[in-house]
Amino acid sequence: MSKLPYKIHQISSNNKLFRKTFIDEDADVLFMPGCSLSGYDEKIILNIYNYLRGHIKNIGITFSCCYKPSIMIKDYKSFEKYYKNLDETLNTNNVKKVITSCPNCYKSLSENSKNIEVYFLLDVIREFGLDNRLIGYYSDLNIEFAIHDSCAIRGVESIYISARDILKSLGIKYSEFEKNRSSSMCCGAIFTDNENKKKQLEKRCSQTKSDYTICYCETCVKFMINGGKNSIHILDLIFNEEYLNKDKFTQYNKSSINSWINRYKLNNRRKYE
Repeated sequence: MSKLPYKIHQISSNNKLFRKTFIDEDADVLFMPGCSLSGYDEKIILNIYNYLRGHIKNIGITFSCCYKPSIMIKDYKSFEKYYKNLDETLNTNNVKKVITSCPNCYKSLSENSKNIEVYFLLDVIREFGLDNRLIGYYSDLNIEFAIHDSCAIRGVESIYISARDILKSLGIKYSEFEKNRSSSMCCGAIFTDNENKKKQLEKRCSQTKSDYTICYCETCVKFMINGGKNSIHILDLIFNEEYLNKDKFTQYNKSSINSWINRYKLNNRRKYE
């Protein structure tokens, strides 16, 4: 097992170029999109942020990593060192609430920043509601997606409900994996060696007959594609203009370099307003 890719990811993510925070003095809420979603698409992050700003006064945004990859390789010393930077960011800015779009970020913050209220984006969207134009928008789509539940939020019932309620509101037809909700199985990302990753991915993909999967974790989306499935993120259906044309329902794998470029662009915009 090579821990090097994980170590490089954590060192790079901890670089100040990739963990900037934009927040006004009178704000106490932060949106935290996470590494994977930020690396996937720059515009989708901006669209989500604008949606949240339409409902929450003076919300900020942080591109910090939650540093869970260090936990995955059992490098607890590095995790403690890196997480102190995130903790300092939250405390220095008097942040009271964080909205995450990544299940791993949700888990990491919930377990390590007990003084912060942590919310998952899908729960927030279910509360505030979708744009009226999206209600039933995909009801004419003749595709049934199998919904994959992230193992990182296993047991958090509200997120299971929110994901399915949002799909129903969008008019998306969906089915369940053989193992779902609190009994859902990992897509393989939890394993750090390629052999076990592959075995787990194959096992998980075999638990649905559908050729299309939908996830609420960007890492899970990528793994499902690697397993031979057409796969998208639920947020693609809401905030990604490419999918509103209804002629594309799988993401395309982007290179690691492109992911870092997207993250750099988001971190180095002149302003967020």
